[in-house]
Amino acid sequence: MSDLELDQKAKPSGFKSYKRIFNYADRNTWILYSVSFTAAIIAGAALPLMDLIFGKREGAKYSIYLVYLFIAKFFLVYVHTVAASTAAIRATKALRLDFLQSLLRQDTSYFDSKKDGLPSVKVTTNGNIITNGISEKLTLITICIVPAIVIITGVCMGIEVKIENKLMTILSRSSVDVCPCVIFAVVVAATSLTHIAPQIITITKAAAAADELFRIIDKKSAIDSLSTAGLTPETCVGEVKLNALEFAYPSRPDTQVLNGLDLNIPAGKTTALVGASGSGKSTIVGLLERWYDQAAGTILLDSINIQELNIAWLRTQVRLVQQEPVLFSGTIFDNVAFGLVGTRQAEASYEQKLALVKEACKEVYAHDFIEILPKKYDTQVGERARMLSGGQKQRIAIARSIISRPSVLLLDEATSALDPKAEKIVQSALENISVGRTTIIIAHKLSTVQKADNIAVMSAGRIIEQGTNHELLASGGAYARLVRTQDLEEKSRKTEEPVDLVDQDDWEGHDDFDERGVEEKEATLTGSHKECGRRVSPVDEKSKALAKETMGYSLIQCLWLLIKEQRNLWGSYSIFAITCILGGATFPAQAIILARTLEVFQLRGSEAVRRGDFWALMFFVIALANFFVYFVVGWTANIIIQEVSRRYRRELFRNTMKQDIAFFDLEHNATGAICARLLIHASNLNELLGVNSGLILINIVTIISVSVLGIAYGWKLGLVCVFAALPLLLLSGYLRIFLECKLEEDTSTRFASSAAIAAEAVSAIRTVSSLTLENKMIQIYRERLDIVAEQSVKALTYTMFWYALTQSITFLAMALGFWYGGKLVSAYEYTNEQFFVVFTAVVVGGENAAALFQYTTGITKATSSTNYIFWLRQRNHRTLAVDCRALDFAYPSRPRSNIISGINIKIPPGKFVAFVGSSGCGKSTMINLLCRFYDPTSGLITVNNQAIHEIKPQDHRQRLALVQQEPILYQGSIRENVAMGLVESKEATESQIEQACKDANIYEFVLSLPDGLGSEVGTRGSKLSGGQRQRVAIARALIRDPKVLLLDEATSALDMESEKMVQTAINEATKGGKRSTIVVAHRLSTIKDADSIFVFQSGRIVESGTHVELPKKRGNYYEMCKGQALDKALD
Repeated sequence: MSDLELDQKAKPSGFKSYKRIFNYADRNTWILYSVSFTAAIIAGAALPLMDLIFGKREGAKYSIYLVYLFIAKFFLVYVHTVAASTAAIRATKALRLDFLQSLLRQDTSYFDSKKDGLPSVKVTTNGNIITNGISEKLTLITICIVPAIVIITGVCMGIEVKIENKLMTILSRSSVDVCPCVIFAVVVAATSLTHIAPQIITITKAAAAADELFRIIDKKSAIDSLSTAGLTPETCVGEVKLNALEFAYPSRPDTQVLNGLDLNIPAGKTTALVGASGSGKSTIVGLLERWYDQAAGTILLDSINIQELNIAWLRTQVRLVQQEPVLFSGTIFDNVAFGLVGTRQAEASYEQKLALVKEACKEVYAHDFIEILPKKYDTQVGERARMLSGGQKQRIAIARSIISRPSVLLLDEATSALDPKAEKIVQSALENISVGRTTIIIAHKLSTVQKADNIAVMSAGRIIEQGTNHELLASGGAYARLVRTQDLEEKSRKTEEPVDLVDQDDWEGHDDFDERGVEEKEATLTGSHKECGRRVSPVDEKSKALAKETMGYSLIQCLWLLIKEQRNLWGSYSIFAITCILGGATFPAQAIILARTLEVFQLRGSEAVRRGDFWALMFFVIALANFFVYFVVGWTANIIIQEVSRRYRRELFRNTMKQDIAFFDLEHNATGAICARLLIHASNLNELLGVNSGLILINIVTIISVSVLGIAYGWKLGLVCVFAALPLLLLSGYLRIFLECKLEEDTSTRFASSAAIAAEAVSAIRTVSSLTLENKMIQIYRERLDIVAEQSVKALTYTMFWYALTQSITFLAMALGFWYGGKLVSAYEYTNEQFFVVFTAVVVGGENAAALFQYTTGITKATSSTNYIFWLRQRNHRTLAVDCRALDFAYPSRPRSNIISGINIKIPPGKFVAFVGSSGCGKSTMINLLCRFYDPTSGLITVNNQAIHEIKPQDHRQRLALVQQEPILYQGSIRENVAMGLVESKEATESQIEQACKDANIYEFVLSLPDGLGSEVGTRGSKLSGGQRQRVAIARALIRDPKVLLLDEATSALDMESEKMVQTAINEATKGGKRSTIVVAHRLSTIKDADSIFVFQSGRIVESGTHVELPKKRGNYYEMCKGQALDKALD
């Protein structure tokens, strides 16, 4: 049974999960909870003590005790809220850490079955819900329930003692002075119990959220990367033997990938694995790294079964450079130094680590371009290293792998992202570092494996031939056929006389990365470079940046705009509002009935019984009315929040996708942070339009109605109570809302940054596991959470001051009313009925006003989320006036460093055009500008004589199709991924999908899968090989039938045979003037048939022409052709 099925069948454990949360509370956390509960219990006893004062005749004299109760409750509420919130933050911090640790120790097959980023987002969204459920909401229940327990228990015990022989005595002694104490006690008990309901809802949500996290925490991994078990030999020679390997991916158990594979890899030698995409080459990498375990057969390292070795030790001995390199947010130093994790050098000083980092970078020819950067090795690379070019990323990844001097080096298409000249240099470096080290190369570019000691050709999960390059060419088999497809017209080059290399600027000094204008980022996700793993810097600057992402709308404005946009729900809103008004109007009715009930106790005999029954019936009627009101409020609120949440979650996603690339370049817009916002912001709207908003409306109506009633029944006492006490209460509540808004913005930013760390670790789980970075990522996450916790607690200590004031200031209103009302009654200006109606109105109104601010936490979150949603909607793409024809461009974050300078290109309709040049020369930047991910700094880009800045970006992009160097597939089936290529208004037919797959040479492979087009691709296409992913991406582009097809190294991941077929299909697609094709390429065999080739250098075009014309110029293109020449034996 799959993990997904297990998750679906798992039943929530309810209260058990909630109780289990507190297992993460340490000694100090329990002390805080003890202090909080003690303070809450004492604070809850304040209301029963208040009831005792109601039985005193001398109200003016005893009103001072209400002032004392105000002071006591203010202090106690402040203590219990700060202590409980602090304890909750501490407990959930430990829970978040344990969850991430459990997540990172799962085997790779678990992530293959999960939606990209979903588990890592849960740690933030569910963590926030749990924090709410175990903070002051928990102790608020204590405050609410204590009055009920004290009062009800006391009444019951009194009756139980005297019921047998003193009932008549009690009734005869009762008076109108004693009865108010009893009546008010019951009212307060009932009111207190009603305040528990919202807290129970919060706790229930916390239990459900915790249950989701505990399912993952409790899941045992078949391959536990954090396990300390296993052998750890002192030395490792590096001899690898693969014996009779059988393997099928857990997600596709019926599809055999390896079939009895046998291969000996001698120590200290270089072995290359070549073959068509899907032949099983990369699967061997997964088995050597123990991402999976084989179904049958053995893998031996130095004659020891790798399943007997400690996993972390194994992975430090076997280092991997993947086809799609993954770097982490942080500095260049941090990323290379990650290669030392798990080795003896991990504890070395910063100076020693820096020396090792520089040495490794020199070996892969990365040191020179790093030294040109303004901060050198301390330069930030950005999320997913978007600040670096593909070649730079790959070289840093290689340096990271060799810095620890591993015994076995795995190179999975390690040079595929490099331009020919860079590839030649790095290949020389790789050949040097391979001396004396076991090196396993997986390659499609056969020029990179010619010097390998042994080349094994794979097909259908088996080795079909092996030998040296010379032996395999001589045999004329499968290898020789692959080699012939890579011939770059050697015969035409042989007739040319050799010339010296053309002098040109250092190719490493003109990369896309800014070498002069990179601005410092004070906060990084990976910590300080000087102490890999020391405490990370605060995120104050990012908090300020995110705080500006708001429209500045108030609560009322947000509510009005949301309701205004939901015309289809106006009927539900009307019912919702009417029932809330009716619910609020019942409170003044209760005040009148309560006062009339007290009059009954002045009567005797049957009249007292008759009137008592009548007013008791009135209370029952009000109870039924309230039941109906709250039922309708809950029902309509559920309808509203389901529709609103669905609509705005979709809108938030769509508006996020519409943003320009500069938006995603901002560090606080990292992938994890955006995923968290998609979940949190739409859910937060529930607080503004759901049950909580109904309770707030009911409370507001109550405040207004009881104030009117109080003034109408007794204007002297009413005016004093309403206009002297309530304004102060509302002011303190407003201040709390204001402070919580700011607190919420800052907290959401802080937790979003921690979500980015988790998301980055999970999305790059293969890189994390291969480098044994699990504990390092957990350490970085812990450091960020420490900062979040510290800053949140500081903010709480100030905000909770105002919350405590709103919860206790009611006693001041009572003291004033009790004192002044007592004087009016003593002077015979007011009757008892007038006093109790006005006083009850003030008490009920004051209590409900205080209850109003219990919901401000959710309301402030909703206001912040609404502002963000409207801000994102209004955020426009940057446009600019046209000043000149020459195209110039500098990235917004590096405005002083031009990447493109004076570019003039004319591409006739239906032509095939290629951009070539060294890494970082501006080729991919041109693609970004053509797609309008950015707008040029100056100059003009037109399509069909229309400037693209005059067209909506979405409309412009619908005419284009882009296939990037690193293909991104989405969770779902092959059919769904291909169909995504069509514009929104069109639905893909089965025949269109099949034809696109045929054009991309993927159709036959798809048919071989058990589920065909319905086969799942996994997280980021992890269930497919690199070549298969790329071909699905090409099919997704071709199904759109675009007017302009953009291929950014689109065939770099394909084997030679597939590349030739796909290239033929692309060439056919460009015939007849149907579309223009623009290709960015390093592999020149893919652009030989281009109508025009533009050679880039340092952001300028230095040559242009056809593949036949350019070599004759003996310029840059000629040198690139020389760099890609294959063995002369091919002739």
